[in-house]
Amino acid sequence: MLNDQKKRAALIRLVDDDETVLRAMRTFLELDDWRVDAYSSGEAFLKSDFSIPGCVVLDVRMPGLSGIEVHQELLKRRIRLPVIFLSAHGDIEMAVDAVQRGARTFLVKPPQPEKLLAVIEGAVEADYEGRRLASWAGELEASWKKLTPAEQQVAQMVAKGLTTAVIAEALDVGERTVKAQRAASLEKLELENAVELSDFFHELQSARIQAGEKEGERQ
Repeated sequence: MLNDQKKRAALIRLVDDDETVLRAMRTFLELDDWRVDAYSSGEAFLKSDFSIPGCVVLDVRMPGLSGIEVHQELLKRRIRLPVIFLSAHGDIEMAVDAVQRGARTFLVKPPQPEKLLAVIEGAVEADYEGRRLASWAGELEASWKKLTPAEQQVAQMVAKGLTTAVIAEALDVGERTVKAQRAASLEKLELENAVELSDFFHELQSARIQAGEKEGERQ
């Protein structure tokens, strides 16, 4: 469950061409202490700031860009903001298809108030977690990229527990070269020994996997 600080920092984006629907949903969500931005078109929404955690509640059918097209544009830009579709009964098939392509879920218009709140909170929690994992993975990747390709190769072998002699033979280089690359890797990664290097490498692999899984969920 979201704490109050995260809830206040999040932003719910509402996109619907029906001003009456926008006003009603905005008032309802603001009464529940959510920050809300409302857009009457997909085009206006796509010009907004996506850096703030939250989610978007997106109408399926709108003049100009439809909700489906807006979602496709978000995917194209690699913007992983969770999408909740609002669909009329005739649009359910399209909404289900969009969920299969990565939207979080869909609600039939008009949405049940408590259901809307629950779905929004779950989407915002997912966005916070996805951003946290992406940041973690990004920091580890940035550290890893400080190493040269040769240092990365040696570091991976050291992390697997291979000795200097075995690594030197496998790479057909001298042991002094391996030792120098090992030392350079540890220094660049700000680590002390092979055990810490092994832990770093496992964290890197885990971050890549988790960030990839979360990205897939948010696509």
